[in-house]
Amino acid sequence: MDTDVPLPENFRSVRLKAKDIELCRFSLADVNVTYQAWFQDIETTRYLDVAFADRSISAMKEFVRSIDANPNRLFDKIVVNDTGETIGTVNLKIDPVHHVGSYGYMIGERCWWGTGVAIQAQVALFDFAFDSLGIRRFYGGAPIDNVMSHFNFKRLHFVKEGVFRSHVRASPDNDKYQDVVYYGLMLEEWQSIRNKFNSYRYEGS
Repeated sequence: MDTDVPLPENFRSVRLKAKDIELCRFSLADVNVTYQAWFQDIETTRYLDVAFADRSISAMKEFVRSIDANPNRLFDKIVVNDTGETIGTVNLKIDPVHHVGSYGYMIGERCWWGTGVAIQAQVALFDFAFDSLGIRRFYGGAPIDNVMSHFNFKRLHFVKEGVFRSHVRASPDNDKYQDVVYYGLMLEEWQSIRNKFNSYRYEGS
């Protein structure tokens, strides 16, 4: 039985348009000092695994190469439509057996925090994954004290599904551990509420 997700050819090269931003493939050329600066910002990386990783340019390029080598990974940069400025990234991991997707995003340029571009990026990603990649379910998690991420999941109608107790270190400089709360969003749930997010979509879509 063929259980692979019916991924379209060159799906990682598809450009996804939203109201104010566009998602397009992140390349080695995008690993530069600006990108590195995002990961050297304590507030930006506070809840990201990269806070515990090597943040050198060479290590970041190796990370991008590893994604390029994985046919079930999508890693896009978030680009402002009007200016062409790159302000963040979004990534998707696809489980081709169970048709499940896990994802994450980062807005690296602080001036864009709270402007709605993060939800635009997520809506564009969900539309593409559910409609074109055969994904039937998304899931994601956030440390218990990451208030904004919990708000984000609830705003997008994710359902709280469980807690991994004492699951991750709170920060690189201590050995305290904290719970991670996990959420899920099913295809049929997204279909029932997707019109609530029309204002975040590109007008031509």
